[in-house]
Parts: sequence; C-alpha cells; structure tokens
Amino acid sequence: MKQISIMNENDLIYSFARAHVIQTSSLIALMMPQTFGAGIAVKTMDGRYKLVNQVMQSYFNKTFEQFTSSTDADLFPAEVVAQLQQSDVQIMEGATTSSDQLDCLVDGRSIQCLWFKFPVRGPDGELQFIGAAMLDTARLGNIDKLQKSLEQLQHTNQELQKNLAELSTLASTDRLTGAWNRRRLEEALVSEMDRLKRYDHPLSMLILDIDFFKKVNDVYGHIVGDQVLVTLAKVLQSNLRASDTLTRWGGEEFVVLCPDTILGTVTMLAERLRENVAKAPFSEVGQVTISVGVAECMVDEAWEDWFKRADAALYRAKEGGRNQVQIAPQAPERDGADKNMTANLVRLSWHATYECGNSVIDEQHRGLFADANNLLGAVLSARPEAEVAEQVNTLVTDVVLHFKAEEGIIRAAGYPGADAHAAIHSALVDKAVRLVKHFHEGTLSIGELFQFLARDVVARHMLGADREFFAYLQPKPKF
Repeated sequence: MKQISIMNENDLIYSFARAHVIQTSSLIALMMPQTFGAGIAVKTMDGRYKLVNQVMQSYFNKTFEQFTSSTDADLFPAEVVAQLQQSDVQIMEGATTSSDQLDCLVDGRSIQCLWFKFPVRGPDGELQFIGAAMLDTARLGNIDKLQKSLEQLQHTNQELQKNLAELSTLASTDRLTGAWNRRRLEEALVSEMDRLKRYDHPLSMLILDIDFFKKVNDVYGHIVGDQVLVTLAKVLQSNLRASDTLTRWGGEEFVVLCPDTILGTVTMLAERLRENVAKAPFSEVGQVTISVGVAECMVDEAWEDWFKRADAALYRAKEGGRNQVQIAPQAPERDGADKNMTANLVRLSWHATYECGNSVIDEQHRGLFADANNLLGAVLSARPEAEVAEQVNTLVTDVVLHFKAEEGIIRAAGYPGADAHAAIHSALVDKAVRLVKHFHEGTLSIGELFQFLARDVVARHMLGADREFFAYLQPKPKF
C-alpha cells in the first residue's frame, strides 16, 4: 500500500509560508485544486521542488519531505527532463503558461500526462518560483477546469501582487509627504549598520526640522502647515543623492540616512539642502528655513547614541540662531591611518605622514588629493553635468599618469614588489575605465563613481599598498 503524507492542505500552506519562501500564502491556496485530481507543485529557480499537494505526492509515492528535496532529474527519465527544462526556460523568458504532453513512467506505471507550467511572482513583480500542474490524460474531463483555474490564478496573482506592493508602500511611507516613516528607516538601519560593522562602509545621518514651524501653524493654520511639509519633502528629495533616503521622523522633523558617506560629505550635503530650502518658494508663507544636525556613525556605536549625537547637533543649530548646520560631538575615532583618512575624505588634507620621501610621487599624490576635492565640490554644489564629467576625466587621467610614473620610480629604487604593485594599478585603472564608461552612459551614479575614485583609488590605495614601498625611497644613510 502506498504511504501518502497525511499533511493536510492548511498544514502544507502554512509550512510553505512559514519558511518565508513566498509571502502570498493566499495564492498557494488557489494552487490546490484537489477536486480536479491535479498534482500541483512549486519549485525554486534552481529546480528543487518546494511545495507539492497530496495528488502530486501520490503520483510519485513520496512523502512531502521526500518530494521537496527532489528535482526533475530525480523524478523523470532524461528525455522527459530535457522537455521540462525547455518549458522552464519559456516561463523564465516571460511566458504566462507553458504546457507539455508527456509519456512518463511514474512509480512503475506508464502514464500519459499533461504538464502545465506557470510563473509565481513576488511583490516586486520578479519571478520567484515556477509552478507546475500535472494531470493524467485519463481525466481529460477536468482539463478545461484546470486551465480555467490556472487562468484565474494568473489574474488573481497579478491583483494580489499589486495589492501587496501597495500595502507595503503604505506601511512604510508617511502619508502626507511620501517620505519613509520610522518603521521603514528602522528596517534600513539594521542592514546599513551591519555593513558598517562588517565592512567598514561609512554611514552618516542628518536630522533637520523647520525653523519656527509652530508660528506657521498658528498664523496660517494646519492645512497650510501640511502643505509646507509636502513642499519641503519635495525640495529635499530633489537634492538628495540616489543612495540617500528621507524619513519623516515626526511633526516637522526629518531624518536623512546617507550610506557610504563620511562626516565631511554629509556636512556639505546638509549645507546644500539648507541653502536650497531657503531659496525655495513656499506658497502663502514665503521663505522657510531649516536647522540641521549631522553625525557619522562610529563602529560599534548603538543607534540610540548615534541619534543622540545628531540630535544634539540639531539643538545647537537652533540655539545658535537657526538656519544653519552643526556637526555632532564626535565619538572616539576609528583606529588606523586608512580609516582616519576615510573620515576626512570630504576635503582630503595633506599631512607630512603621507609623504614617501620622493618629491615626484609626493607632488602627484597632493595633486590627486586636489583632483578628488575638486570633483566632490562640483558634485555637491550641483555643477552642470558637463563640468562634473570634466572633473571625472581629469582625475582619471592624472591617476593613470601617476601610476605610470610611480611604477618607474619604485622599480628604479629596487622595490621587489614592483610588478605586483603594477598589477594592482592595472586592476584599478581597468575598473575606473569601466565605471567611467557606465557613468557617461547614465547607468552609474556620480556618487558611486566618486566613492571608488576618491576613496578606493586615491585615499585607500595611497595609505595601503603604497606604504609598502616607502622604505625603499628613503635617503640612504651615509657612513
């Protein structure tokens, strides 16, 4: 006697949803047309079955647990597997359904079956799973019903995913301004602070609020006050970088989260936001100004402590006369020359400790600092695109010329790692050329390009790999 899993339909759905394999568990219920005698299954994109109903289990005489560790190759002959793979490809390429008629040897029995495939998409519309329905052709009377069920499934799936996306947006968005709400910010903070701790990716924040906003509400009323908030959010959003996110923290207070951003950079960004808000037209109330506090998160700093420092800076900005930017009191700095350099990347400042002893290399290093500063200034002051592109090209050209000169100098000095160092240069230049190409094509943001050129090529390379050859460039002692 066949041993069929006694897991009922609700248990099956719950098991699947509980594992966070799919968020639309109501969709799974539609995939269980038990009365049609159809075997229903869902498999992941790597071809492994994740969910099957009892009919499918009975076809292959496998328990739910056994089936969900299987692939088509475990269930069918090679020629059938090849045929099923073709229909998988059709679904991956955008087909809404695909069907095959198969002659299968299932559990020692030769049967002719129809095998339907259909996509299962996530809230973002991306294909997450491939669904399959298997029906013995001896039950042809049910095929029409099954096909209609699948068509209804497609329609319901689309509507469900649309509703889920809308609900997700509502749950994470401030209704008035369209900015993130606290819940969405807290979710983002988890991953961004983890990136800081794991990979030393800088992370900064600014807190701002509207100066004398209570007076706006008292004089003009709350409807006008709400419109001021909406306009402010639009002005802020239009001046943020692609990686920055705006959150309405409460009332007239907003938080901007800035991944991969150091203190100096976020300070200049905050100043640009302050200036643009002061120049923006606000109907009925005239000029509106903001006060801003900025802080960079330190490694191992708790969110609460980081926020308190930024909030203290905002308080100083308001106490100091408003319409200004203040920097948070600093937590202990990170250790290491490379990290200290990164913390001052916004205006790369030359220090004697960065000198290698060779006048040519030191002069070129200073020049690259200046190039990086000029590029950042053009970006944060919203200079025309052509001007920013020119600064990019200048920096890359100077980097290439410097690398070539440096390689000749260290070889002449007898540095044994000269070839390996040249290989590092080559890899950096190749990546720079590739990223610049994407930037000019409009597929890479200037922020991402700047992070690589200024931080990785200029700052980190100079204070990392370059320091390995410094000893070979020092004057030889005289005896």
